[in-house]
Amino acid sequence: MSNRRKTLIINAVQQRRLIMGGVLVAIILINSLAIFTVFLKPHLLEVIETGQTLALAGLEIVIVAAIGYFSLILSHKIAGPAYAVARDLNKLADGDLTVRTHLRKGDFHTEVAEALNHTSQTLCSKVKTIEALLITLQQRTTTDEATRQAIKEVLQELSYFNTEPPPATGQAHDAAQIGALAKQW
Repeated sequence: MSNRRKTLIINAVQQRRLIMGGVLVAIILINSLAIFTVFLKPHLLEVIETGQTLALAGLEIVIVAAIGYFSLILSHKIAGPAYAVARDLNKLADGDLTVRTHLRKGDFHTEVAEALNHTSQTLCSKVKTIEALLITLQQRTTTDEATRQAIKEVLQELSYFNTEPPPATGQAHDAAQIGALAKQW
């Protein structure tokens, strides 16, 4: 399986800002260098011919285009991971505690992805522990009706969370099993 992104434009607005910032800085630096050189050596203006001026302008365009391209590549390494983290945060908000963010070598935001992975893993572990404790409590025959109803309601709420990776063919889903247990009560 290839781990390459298929498109370079992930978040056009964010990437455009990064690219334009890089290109703008390049233009300012190149032109500042040219102006500074002319101020230090004003006799260069007399020596430079029109053809040389056009060649320098062409060189500037090539340099700015190259910086624009490398800014696009760099912006891709920023916008792509930001998109992946946002997508996985939405999955986490939707109750999928099995979500894990995988970034590519050289991508930015790896520490954010690691924190998200740690958070979802910890939440998943805690929800599984709570489910197990509730099921144990549910199986005790000495509980009164109010306690049984409270356990049922908590199990129904916990069924919102997915704590198991996608099931193999023919296996029931963990949340569905818990939901079924809650309905039995």
